[in-house]
Amino acid sequence: MPESGPKKKNFLQKLGERIIFILTGEKPRRHRTHSPRISHGISELSERKQVVGVASKKRRKKKRRVLPPFLNNLINPVNGKSTRTLPARDIPGQSSGNEDINKLPSPEIFHSNAVHTTSERSSQSIKIRKHRPIRKKSIFQSLFSTSKREKREKNSRQAFIDDVRKVIPEERSALLNSLGFYILAYLLVYLVYQFTETVVASNFNIDSVLFYYEIYFPIGNASPLWSRFNIIVITLSSPFVSVMLAIILLRVVLMREKLKPQLRLFFLWVAFHGATHFLGAFVAGIATSQGFGYVANWLYMNVFFRILVSLIFLFLLTVTGYYSAVFALETLPAGVRQHRWRLSVALGARFIIPWIIGGLIIIVIKFPNAIPQHPNIMVYDAIIIASMGFMVIPAFFNYKAKPRSVAERPSRHRRPPGLLISALAIVTLILFRLAFDRGIHFVINFSFDMGYYR
Repeated sequence: MPESGPKKKNFLQKLGERIIFILTGEKPRRHRTHSPRISHGISELSERKQVVGVASKKRRKKKRRVLPPFLNNLINPVNGKSTRTLPARDIPGQSSGNEDINKLPSPEIFHSNAVHTTSERSSQSIKIRKHRPIRKKSIFQSLFSTSKREKREKNSRQAFIDDVRKVIPEERSALLNSLGFYILAYLLVYLVYQFTETVVASNFNIDSVLFYYEIYFPIGNASPLWSRFNIIVITLSSPFVSVMLAIILLRVVLMREKLKPQLRLFFLWVAFHGATHFLGAFVAGIATSQGFGYVANWLYMNVFFRILVSLIFLFLLTVTGYYSAVFALETLPAGVRQHRWRLSVALGARFIIPWIIGGLIIIVIKFPNAIPQHPNIMVYDAIIIASMGFMVIPAFFNYKAKPRSVAERPSRHRRPPGLLISALAIVTLILFRLAFDRGIHFVINFSFDMGYYR
């Protein structure tokens, strides 16, 4: 078949193109025969249609020519006032026309559609939203209505109050449980403290009578059996045994992982009472000249040294309580330590409130019904009980304490029998007063003799 070359133009066609070039300033477009291109996104059926269409040389659709602007205004004049259109802006989340054309698989096929879409977007006017007018509140609304911020704060406060109300029943049982252990631990340490003094005094042939509020010495204060040495030894022995008990519990017993939570809490209270009966007892003895204060008196300490040692002992109490927060946290259930407010409530219910309520109960029950031999002995005991605050309060401020995952802790935490333990502790305290109301006289004779039998 002969090759189909470009057709020659006649004179009239050339003349018409020249006139159009003079009027419009645009050169006439040359009609080129494009080779058929098949896009990747079209199915096989459409590909066949394109190939058949090119092979059969069907009549192509004429492209719609766009007239120049001044001819378009002459042919189609705009009626009325000209509307002002804002230039098209890039809207976030919506790509421009050029980007859409670049993303298309075959720009030659979709060229005409892209031109129409870009022209439509550029001609569309962007609507500018008007701000809503601010409504002024009336005097009644400004005085009595609540703002959104106040409503949010009120809702959060109400949610917090609801959470606290849900926690109260569980913490009430834990409070009574810890209160009972506090009283029982105090009675244990107090008896160890007094029995130690009684045994050491008997070694110097000094008998003693144990009351529920003090140790009474029948020989009196002017007996020749008293000496500077045995006074220091007798009054120092009880605090020394107490602090040794606290060290053993804090450094040996409570360090064990296989220890039940109830027993762990009781031993922790015993350790706290043991520490206060040494470090707090010195401060109480300096203030009242009783108990541990006899050591400072018979060692002839000056006032500055007494105050300095008292401050050092209070500092040691604070440090001991701060680092003992790990043992305090190990007595709590694992879910309690997730939120700080929940942890603070648990520590307050298990340590702060039992210390206050238990201390008041002990002072009231131990108040003597007769004049004691040592006039300031109740003040001495009250200061020892009050010094417990230097151990339990610092536990709130130890945010770096990392309790161990105790292996014996059950997966489901059972509520402790708080009411039973607290009732048992108060009954034991009352029985302690009734048993030692009349005084128990201790006469212990140590006889040691060694020699040849014959």
